[in-house]
Amino acid sequence: MRDPSPSPSTEELEEQYDSPLERLQLLGGDDEAIAAFLDEIDVRGPRDREMLRELARPSPLARPERFEADHRRVLVALESLRRHGHHGARAGEKLGPFRTPIRYLVELVARYVVVSHCKSVAVHLRNLYWLREMQSASGSQELELLRPARMDAQALVEITKGREIGVPTFVIGGLLIPAGLSVWRLGSGTVSEWWIALLTGVIGVAVGLIISWFVLRGAALASRRIRLSVKQPLAELWRSVGHCGSPPRDHSRRFAIVAITLTLGVWIVLPLLVTLSLTS
Repeated sequence: MRDPSPSPSTEELEEQYDSPLERLQLLGGDDEAIAAFLDEIDVRGPRDREMLRELARPSPLARPERFEADHRRVLVALESLRRHGHHGARAGEKLGPFRTPIRYLVELVARYVVVSHCKSVAVHLRNLYWLREMQSASGSQELELLRPARMDAQALVEITKGREIGVPTFVIGGLLIPAGLSVWRLGSGTVSEWWIALLTGVIGVAVGLIISWFVLRGAALASRRIRLSVKQPLAELWRSVGHCGSPPRDHSRRFAIVAITLTLGVWIVLPLLVTLSLTS
């Protein structure tokens, strides 16, 4: 019995196929051969190379033997994250009666991050599964795996249709609007008395620091719970699907940046506005 013929060389591919995509598909999963071919046709941009690799993938699933187990792990992790992700904050332990409202506000920020992340993951899963299902051949193993997984993801989208913030927005507006008006008065120079300008600046700094503290602690709580529950299962599922970019990220880093920016702003901008108001 003859041994299977070796993979065709680049020259043979060039003679037989005019489309670079056809050549890449023929190379299959040989990463070294694909990299050499991409270098030869002078595709240097990382996005271009990634796109061509995705277009040349041989099947809708990279690891069909692990897909179902990884999919179930993600579902279990999301259920646990939704139940525990924004509860159990330990902020303000030594503040006595103020502990309850402090923890409530920290958990409010964490709730936003966790719920929005669960929604994002559900939508990404549904869209990714649906696209790969449509690409699967009729009667194939990939189709048998992807169709029930896509139905699970569709149900997950319905389940995660909850509000990110559990309090009316006017409560948050009641904290931010007075602080914003105070900053505007200082910046416009409408404050004539020095003690009013100083008091307004102190109140603005205090409000800004308090808000940034709540945002930072809530984002940290949500980030920790997300890392403990869904980060690793999502990474494994994305590897099993294959050639689909990176898993969706949560917004905890964005909230941390907002909190740090707000802290720097109240320490630098507000004292500067108070100084300008006093000198004018």
